[in-house]
Amino acid sequence: MVHMIGMDLLLWKRVYMGNNILEIKQLCVDFLTEDKSTNAVIDFSLSIKNDEILGLVGESGSGKSTVIKSILRILPAPGVITNGEIIFQNKNLLDYNESDLSSIRWSKISLVKQKALNSLNPLLTIQDQIIDTIKAHETISHKDAINRCQYLMDLVEIDKFHLKSYPHELSGGMRQRVVIAIALALKPKLIIMDEPTTALDVVIEKEIILKVLELKAKLKFSLLFITHDLNLILSFADRIGVMQSGKLIDLETATKIKSGGTNSYTKKLIDSIPNLKKIKTNPIISKHSNLIIIKNLLKTFEQNSLLLKSDKIIAVNNVSFNINKNEIVGLVGESGSGKSTISKILTKLIDYDKGEIIFNDKLISDIRSKDDLLSFRKNIQMIFQDPFASLNSIHTVFHHLSRPILIHNSFKNMSNDEIKASVKEKILKILSEVGLNPPKDFLYRFPHEMSGGERQRISLARALLVEPKVIIADEPTSMLDMSIRMEILDLFKELQIKKGISILFITHDIASACYISDRLIVLKNGEIVDSGNLEDIINNPKHNYSKLLIKSSQPNWFRK
Repeated sequence: MVHMIGMDLLLWKRVYMGNNILEIKQLCVDFLTEDKSTNAVIDFSLSIKNDEILGLVGESGSGKSTVIKSILRILPAPGVITNGEIIFQNKNLLDYNESDLSSIRWSKISLVKQKALNSLNPLLTIQDQIIDTIKAHETISHKDAINRCQYLMDLVEIDKFHLKSYPHELSGGMRQRVVIAIALALKPKLIIMDEPTTALDVVIEKEIILKVLELKAKLKFSLLFITHDLNLILSFADRIGVMQSGKLIDLETATKIKSGGTNSYTKKLIDSIPNLKKIKTNPIISKHSNLIIIKNLLKTFEQNSLLLKSDKIIAVNNVSFNINKNEIVGLVGESGSGKSTISKILTKLIDYDKGEIIFNDKLISDIRSKDDLLSFRKNIQMIFQDPFASLNSIHTVFHHLSRPILIHNSFKNMSNDEIKASVKEKILKILSEVGLNPPKDFLYRFPHEMSGGERQRISLARALLVEPKVIIADEPTSMLDMSIRMEILDLFKELQIKKGISILFITHDIASACYISDRLIVLKNGEIVDSGNLEDIINNPKHNYSKLLIKSSQPNWFRK
């Protein structure tokens, strides 16, 4: 019996321990500044097996991207690896010099970044970018390089015609396929995908993942897939690691993670996964309480090509809808559908070509003076998707929140001490209302000292301080994990009830939109293809795109 156990252990070691393509041991990464050291990654250890899909889940700021940059040795200052080993094919990458690392990157370990448009050079054709990658690592004839390009385009199912295209001429999904093709160009053994489906709607997301799985089965590479979306990675990963505050707090098979894993945070993530079948429809708001009316909105952009020809791109085409008082309207669509353009028009950050926008019974096109514009923006506030970029890193919470109060309020006949006391009182009250308690503990924190969810609550507090009538929330939860995402959505709903605020909730995630919204508007290629109350959209969608969105948003697409 003992002998058998010993044999089983030896077999396990041979099959599993000797089958790792990558092993990270006790990795520690600190960000060092003149006055302090911040622990970004703490005693991080995991292994990736040959031909395995390993998912790494966590909210923005949890340390996921820092781990990736450490593997590839592209960690920017002031980040420093202070401890650990990164073993790839039995060699420690931390011992490599830059020349050795250059022979590893792309040829053996490749990276697919989250924003395809930012990963591609806008001045080069797709063919030139693939060839540049190949020739940087291989001695190859131009003819053979072109043949490789055509082969790669076939792999990702893009017509060879597009080899001569520039990135801006491709859709979001096609650009992401191109980035994947470049990652495959040198037949790497390990591909790292860092949020590769961010900003894509669930239909295109599904297409991309299916394509990745097909390519993996054909080319036999290992995959490290980084995401904040646990529902997504549950659908196809073999094992899943969960990160929180720089630590790996859970690492189990997808089946065990789906059952709640071993950590309470993991269970919280699982419990937060939205399900369209369980979403309760909201009552229809009166049609006679219009706050914003949008009629036949048209917006085009001039695009100058390399041939100096001017082309017009139609970003928003004949869009009409309204936002009622005390209503949450969900505006759903993929990246490039026109959602953010509409938000910028509604806040008068950009002008529109044709149509009408009426706010409080007045045309916003008539708003011209500085005072009128200030009053308008007091009533329509914006919350952006990136809680990191929305707050200046060198200023405290008190500074960020005091600015809108001082700009939009008059403090006549008050001393400086009285003004400061009044401002502080308002800030403490709003911090409590957005769930940051005790509020005094957050007053003098800097953005980097808070989680992504806490930073987004600060952004919401900043918008609420001026008592707006409308909040435009542009992908406000896209960079948050599932549990924090649901907390923010619940907070929006709570504030809608308490303060009577109207909200335009912009997202590519129809499940989140259904969870929070009273009505839905589905946007595609700058046009409204579906709109109505939740029950109608979920149960009886009119457009094929709406049907695909709903079908693709159901959990566990790939596992039966």
